[in-house]
Amino acid sequence: MYAINRLGSALPTLFVVSILVFVFIDMIPGDPARMLAGNMASDEQVADMRERMGLNEPVLQRYGDFLRGIVDPAVATSYRTGRPVAVEIAERLPNTLILSVGGLLVGLIVGTITGVACALRQGSWFDAAVTVVTLAGISMPIYWLGLLCIWLFAVNLGWLPAAGAASPWHFLLPIVVLATRPAAMFSRMVTSSLLDVMGRDYLDTARAKGLTEARVIVAHALRNSLVAAVSVAGVQFGAMLGGSVVTETVFGIPGVGRLLVDAVGAADYPIIQYSILMFAVFFVVINLCTDLLTQWLDPRTRESRG
Repeated sequence: MYAINRLGSALPTLFVVSILVFVFIDMIPGDPARMLAGNMASDEQVADMRERMGLNEPVLQRYGDFLRGIVDPAVATSYRTGRPVAVEIAERLPNTLILSVGGLLVGLIVGTITGVACALRQGSWFDAAVTVVTLAGISMPIYWLGLLCIWLFAVNLGWLPAAGAASPWHFLLPIVVLATRPAAMFSRMVTSSLLDVMGRDYLDTARAKGLTEARVIVAHALRNSLVAAVSVAGVQFGAMLGGSVVTETVFGIPGVGRLLVDAVGAADYPIIQYSILMFAVFFVVINLCTDLLTQWLDPRTRESRG
């Protein structure tokens, strides 16, 4: 029942988002017809271009066409290439998902391992070193870290390619860069959660049953950290999708973020509108999945939400 209610509340949200996306993109200064026709085009040619692009139609009709383009790819075509927007996005979406999912998984694994190690070795030099690194990871801008990694590993050491998506090795550097912030956040969160439960009675009971310390932590103590980790993972995955604009531009990866940047420069409104709407849909779906998974892990949240 809760899932149905959440799904029902997501649909009005997406409708409002579609209105905001259409209105704000429509308010961008500049004439896309003039940009596509070129500076040498006459006023008559620009007027003809505006007519063919449908820019002279009333706002409500253009918004209706925008919604119709969601279910009918033939309606939504790129101003620059004339190809369906769905095809343009579908060709680049796999690269964006590889970066986002890869960065989240690496961040989750590294953050959990270092978080457990810091909790077990609280106050040691390892704990201090990880604390400094995690603070740096949270504070550093992604674009600056990306340029630093390109300078070190691609230009000076020559270990990895600097840009492109021709092979799996091209994704290694951007995934590592993207994983830095979630790894730092997961590490600090897991350490704090473990330190909070390490002295609880149920863990002493588990140890009295003869379980190893590793089994006690993995099977009992870490479970309490999963609820918060799921919420953070959902937020971080959404942030990574939105941050793909910067990451793909820095590393020259042909993903949806790079497509969006190119479309902004060319006033390709359909590409901009549907790309932003796609990111909004991802955000809503991820939040929905996060809520459902949190409820499954902690039934108390289900009771508190009725």
